[in-house]
Amino acid sequence: MRVLFTVYPSHAHFWPIVPTAWALQSAGHEVRVASHARFTDSIKVAGLTPVALGDPSIDEARMRPDAKAPARPEEVLRYADVLKLDDEEREHWIAYFQWLLNPISDYVRVDLPYAAELVGFARAWQPDLVIWDPTFGCGAVAARASGAAHARFLLGPDYLAWSMDRLAERRQDLVSAGLAEHPHADLVRPLAEQYGTEADYELLHGQWSLDPMPPGMRLPTSTIKLPMRYVPFTGVDVLPEWLYAKPERPRVALTLGESTRRFIKGDWGRSPKILDAVADLDVEVIATLNTLQLEGIEDVPDNVRIIEWVTLTNLLPTCSAIIHHGGIGTFAAACAAKVPQIVCDTGETLMMQPVEVDPRTMEDGTYRVGFEFGVNEDVVETVTTWELPNKKLEATPTSDYVLSRGAGARLNHVTQSVDEIRELILKVTSDPSYQLGAQAVYDEWLSLPSPADIVPSLERLTAQHRRR
Repeated sequence: MRVLFTVYPSHAHFWPIVPTAWALQSAGHEVRVASHARFTDSIKVAGLTPVALGDPSIDEARMRPDAKAPARPEEVLRYADVLKLDDEEREHWIAYFQWLLNPISDYVRVDLPYAAELVGFARAWQPDLVIWDPTFGCGAVAARASGAAHARFLLGPDYLAWSMDRLAERRQDLVSAGLAEHPHADLVRPLAEQYGTEADYELLHGQWSLDPMPPGMRLPTSTIKLPMRYVPFTGVDVLPEWLYAKPERPRVALTLGESTRRFIKGDWGRSPKILDAVADLDVEVIATLNTLQLEGIEDVPDNVRIIEWVTLTNLLPTCSAIIHHGGIGTFAAACAAKVPQIVCDTGETLMMQPVEVDPRTMEDGTYRVGFEFGVNEDVVETVTTWELPNKKLEATPTSDYVLSRGAGARLNHVTQSVDEIRELILKVTSDPSYQLGAQAVYDEWLSLPSPADIVPSLERLTAQHRRR
């Protein structure tokens, strides 16, 4: 059969799907991956065939100054009150309403060429199955327009379906309060109607979803889920010689994410504090940090090797522990390598706060629509800067899961001193109980079906759901 993947043009969105694309390709199926034209080189390097959308000379949609901005806190909280959400549920809602609706809006716009080009390709190529990134909703429209079956590939806890279920439960309350019944559907509807279809539940959430989250990190939803193992892929690179031999002392990986380094200087002051903490420890630290993340660091300790990029699937098998930002891809790589994890999580709310600043400045820990270091630094039209929480979107569910399995610890660079962070790292690298916890996480990870294992299920579901 023919399988079309559609992904947001980001490694954090593309890399999770690569092993599944390989599994289908290895089983004899034709596979294509559609994304923004600027992202095609990354797809080719992974050994897959790209379908380029748009003009490669033009920045991707999120870099446009007219890209959707986050919802303001008062609107977020008004919904939360009507939905009667408790504190934990409010964080799920914030992740959906203030964070995820923004990228979802980028590639369903009818005034941009991407969706039309994707539909045109799907109608010409006639895929049997479209597997789409939840933030790349035009994939579902292309599936409908071409008669293909379609499924989402989840990239984290399913905040989208969870929130839709809450909205459905309180529909009358929302109408009475004068609030939109479904903000997600409102974003997709103009594109759906352009191709003669409805922004219904199936279009928004797939005929089923591939769910690579471990059971302890899943949210309860009414969607159909196909559980699978999150096999990590972290890029392709030559294995460096220094990774050949076993390290002479405990090796600790330090990685703080690929996304925040694109628009935050100084890493909220987290990097300097962690490097101070490891300076006196008898460990070797491999820190995958770039110059923006290193801002504010005057002296790098002698036991720290700075490498801007190294694939985690090469590095982690040599490590005794990893310190990371809580991203799902990094978490999965550590699970597969049976490595104890120290997850950076401040425990604060995910709510972004708007602040008015000089548009020519970029403060540490802030985000501005259309801005990215090294890509588009000339944004002057937008004066609203968004102050971010000092943590990754998935940091809390990731750290909660790691702690619940005894596989690591939580690092809070805001409240913990350098001495406390040093003791934390020493404990995780020396106490054998954390290795036992990492083994338990690995066993749970291994119990889930691999991408190759689910290929027969994908074939069966496709035959049931395609409409040609």
